Amino acid sequence: MSNAAMTAPPPAFEPRAEAEGDAHARTRRRVWMVECAVIGASYVLNGVLMSLFALGGTVHWSAGVCYGLPGVLLSATCVALIATGASERTSDPSFSKVQAYGNAALTLVGVALFPQLAFAYALSLFILMLTATYRMPKRQLHVMLAVVVLLFAALTFGQGQPLTVPDSTPLERWLSLLFFVVSLGRCVFLSVINTHNNRLLRERGIEMQAKLAEIERLAHHDELTGVLNRRRMMHFLGEELARHDRNGAQVSVALLDLDHFKAVNDTLGHLAGDEVLRRFAAAVQRHARNTDRFGRYGGEEFLVILNDATTDAALQAIERMRAAVATIDWSHLSPELRVTFSAGIATYNGNESVEVLLSRADLGLYEAKRCGRNCSRAL
Repeated sequence: MSNAAMTAPPPAFEPRAEAEGDAHARTRRRVWMVECAVIGASYVLNGVLMSLFALGGTVHWSAGVCYGLPGVLLSATCVALIATGASERTSDPSFSKVQAYGNAALTLVGVALFPQLAFAYALSLFILMLTATYRMPKRQLHVMLAVVVLLFAALTFGQGQPLTVPDSTPLERWLSLLFFVVSLGRCVFLSVINTHNNRLLRERGIEMQAKLAEIERLAHHDELTGVLNRRRMMHFLGEELARHDRNGAQVSVALLDLDHFKAVNDTLGHLAGDEVLRRFAAAVQRHARNTDRFGRYGGEEFLVILNDATTDAALQAIERMRAAVATIDWSHLSPELRVTFSAGIATYNGNESVEVLLSRADLGLYEAKRCGRNCSRAL
């Protein structure tokens, strides 16, 4: 019989997990860079449209340059820092806050310098706030909204000019309509992107939940047989002994060891041995009581925690399991193969440790082996 716990192999998933993490980081940076590039293109588009108002004499052509050029430089700087990974060392790795604050500042400066285009800057603020809702925390978003609105109102009313749409000439009316249509189109575009990102986040959340569930399962279950692993069984055994100490509930344990299992590995190979362990564990688990805990203790040795079971009740339960294992057909592995197990049983006496309790069960297992195997003994 074997009392040694299985030696855990080194986790083979670590290099894969590291590679997946690097790929995810690259994808994340690429998304941020695309977002900054789109914002930069938006600055260019707004700047061109604002400069076109110079054709109608509404403002000087420098209005578009003063808005577009700093915005493009800001976006280009953000892209460069994200590409090199420098942004990862900041509290705002996507630079979404930097872009939002920069856009707000350029908009307010534009209103101060070119109040004739206040309506255009107002439309830019709609796009700014819509973009900010994607990344900024709600509290910061509300603060920025309040500050920007107050400053915009102060600049607009403080200069004594109403917020109007340039419409003195047909050209101004067409340009104003064009600016409105382009701004509306970008709002729709951003909404579509937001919907797409939300769907991706939901899908990723579902995938993450599945991975966490799998990690949880692997942490508590034996990978080969699917039953509880030794660590989890020790946790449950400690809980049951504590329950006995509180209310006197009976707790028995049984150590099961497959008879002549080494011969199975030596003659049929380790793959056949693994198949024997899996089918054995499945048969025992099917015939265990609903209140019992069953897991792999180490190698070909398994542990059963029999709750609310006296020694006699535990013996009866283990004998049912032994009879069930004896009926398994192993002919697909070998016509002569017959799998049995020996068991040692011990009932908690209320004043012993987990180690002492399992040692008594191990002595019972040794006695069962000495008596010819394929039997149960209680000590």
